[in-house]
Formats: sequence, structure tokens, C-alpha cells
Amino acid sequence: MAETENKGKVNNRMVLIVAVLVILAIINGIQYYMALQSEKKNKELIESKELQLVATYARLDSISGQLNLKIQEIERLGGNIDSLLIIKDQLEREKDELKLSRNLAQERYKKIQDKIEGYESLLKRKDEEIVKLKEVNKALLTENIDLKTQKNELNQEINSLQAERGKLQEKINVAATLGAENISFFAINDRGKERDGDEFKSKQLDKLKITFKIEDNPLAEVGAKNIILRIIEPEGSALYNVAAGSGTFDYNGEEVFYTSSKEILFDNSNQSVAFEYEKGSEFKKGRHKVELYSEGALIGQGYFIVK
Repeated sequence: MAETENKGKVNNRMVLIVAVLVILAIINGIQYYMALQSEKKNKELIESKELQLVATYARLDSISGQLNLKIQEIERLGGNIDSLLIIKDQLEREKDELKLSRNLAQERYKKIQDKIEGYESLLKRKDEEIVKLKEVNKALLTENIDLKTQKNELNQEINSLQAERGKLQEKINVAATLGAENISFFAINDRGKERDGDEFKSKQLDKLKITFKIEDNPLAEVGAKNIILRIIEPEGSALYNVAAGSGTFDYNGEEVFYTSSKEILFDNSNQSVAFEYEKGSEFKKGRHKVELYSEGALIGQGYFIVK
């Protein structure tokens, strides 16, 4: 009788052990399945990001090829390509970032994506410029040399009169140039708090606000005026972002990069004007210069320091 009870206890213990082992096997199987699913999802995410990088690189590469053709055509037609060469270098650096880094930071990747529309808009503007250059070249080629010779003496006389008139007009234009006064700087942090002055800590400077007044000038013509802003970093280059509205303008016969611009209605009332500029990254430490232009003339400048 005692032997039978012992055998029963042994059998029960074996059943319990088998049951525990089965349960452990099931748990291990579930964990293994979940690990496989997680690995699959991670792989799909990585492949999706890689496809996005490839697609973005392809768009940049296409833009780069088109830009090369525009540069060659504009140079052939005698246009200025200096700014395009700088943009071309910037584009190639961004291509390299996409090509060499499979783990490019999402913020940086988005900034490159945002620039693509700016690049495409630039290509369209250069198409228009090429059309105009072709028209100018065609007009020059078809111009009658004999007619130019016959009109030469008359043109010399006209040019002389125009030169005198130009000198007078230049004096008037200089006198009628707008002037910017009381230029002030404000650092705006990520909470919208403003701090004025000319020295700011980098962490305070999520956005830069610049205000100034337009001096009264009875010789200046009332009407729409375009005000151009250049923010020049400590090493001497102007902040420039096509997607954010930056561009170029002619100053003393040279193509100059500007940071931002806005049109105002000048009414000769000592009106106030304000610019707000969000760089998208930290301002470099050091002394920054701000220049203001209107109608091809420098109308004011100031400085602020980033610590």
C-alpha cells in the first residue's frame, strides 16, 4: 500500500514537471515570435527611410544636372553665374550628406527636403533669364551695323546730353535716398519673450527681430519701396536661404546676396519698419553686422554680438 502511494506521488511530480516544461516552451515560443516581429518592423522602417533618402537624393541629383545645364547656357549667353556656382556647391554638399549618411538626423533631412522647392523655383527663374538673354543676343546679332554707323554722331551728342542729365539725376537720387535710423535688435526665445540690446546669449536667440525708422526726406518719392536686409556673420558671409526668401541684388555693379526683403509703402512720416528672422539653427558666436538697402543704396547698418 505504501509502495503504491509513493508511485502515485512520483507520477504526479513527473506530470507537474512536464507541465512546467511545456509552459516554459510556450513562453519561449511567444517571446521568439515577438522578437521576430519586432525585428521585421525595424527592418521595414530602415528600408522605408533608405527609400526616402534614395528618392530625395535622386531629386537633388536631377536638380544638380539641370542647374549645370543652366550655368553652361547662361555663361554662353554672357550672363552672370557667380551666385549659381555658390548654390551649386551647396547643393553638392547636401547630396554628399544624403549619400554618405544612412542615419541622417531627421531635422537635417527635413531641412534638405524643404530646400528642394527653393531649388526648383530657382531653376524656373533661370529659365526665364535664359529666354531674356537669348532675346538680347538675337537683337544684338540682327542689329544693322550700317544703321549704327549712321546714327553714331547723333548718338554721341545724345550720350553727351544724357551724361550731363545722368550726373544731375545722380545728385538728385543721392539726395532722395532713404535713410534708416534708430536701428534696434531684439532676441526672441522659443516662448516668444523679447529681449532688446546688442549682445545676446545664443540660447536666447531663437528668432532675431530688427526694428528701425525711415528718416523724413522731402526729396524722396512717396510710394512702394523695397527694403533689403543683410545679416552678415562674423566670418563675413551673409545668411542665405533660398527657401526662406533670400536672394541676390545688384549693388555697385556686383551681385550681392541678401538675407530677406520686404516692400513698404513709404509715406514720409518717419514710419517704423520691422524684420523678424528665424535662422533655424544657432547663430554663430561673435559680432554680426546688419545692413539695410533700398533702391540700390545702403541706407543704414548696425551690429549685434552673440555670446
